[in-house]
Amino acid sequence: MVSHDKVKQQLKSINADFQFIDRGELRELPKILFEDEYLQHVAFGRYAGGFAVLCATNQRVLLIDKKPMYLTLEDIRYDMISDMVFNHRLLDTSVTLGTVHKSITFISYNQHRLREMTTYVQKRVMDSRRQQSSLPSEQPISGMLSEYPMTTGALDDVAVSSHPAMMSPYRNPIIIRRRASKFFPSSSSS
Repeated sequence: MVSHDKVKQQLKSINADFQFIDRGELRELPKILFEDEYLQHVAFGRYAGGFAVLCATNQRVLLIDKKPMYLTLEDIRYDMISDMVFNHRLLDTSVTLGTVHKSITFISYNQHRLREMTTYVQKRVMDSRRQQSSLPSEQPISGMLSEYPMTTGALDDVAVSSHPAMMSPYRNPIIIRRRASKFFPSSSSS
């Protein structure tokens, strides 16, 4: 848990010191942030559940919605983000964060802050992808495919994503399909 004063210092350093607003979301930040986590961008706005705060830290993106009697917290790691859509209209700006399981649309009236946050998140996602692709794998993909036996069936699915060489658990599984024919013997049975 981070101290409240440390969070105030971080907010002041990124020019997000909202002194006139003592929102519940900002009071929750010291309980949510890790010791080695630092705020990079903060934006107020709304999403499907109501008004909230969207924060980009050096480790993740946080959507915090604190209302009386309940707290909604979305924790999105950079390696989980599959796509981002940024829209700027006359009065408001929206960003949609897409993950494998769902997408979150956040709308803010401060176009400048949300644009900077979007740029920062895109850089972090690309860095995360580069880091994952530069890690040496234990064996090449062709070696991984030979470990899984093919059986005869109409359409046999083999998920390779459970192999330890695949680093991110949020990637879509690689599915190999082999059509089995009743007229020609399969090559694996000979």
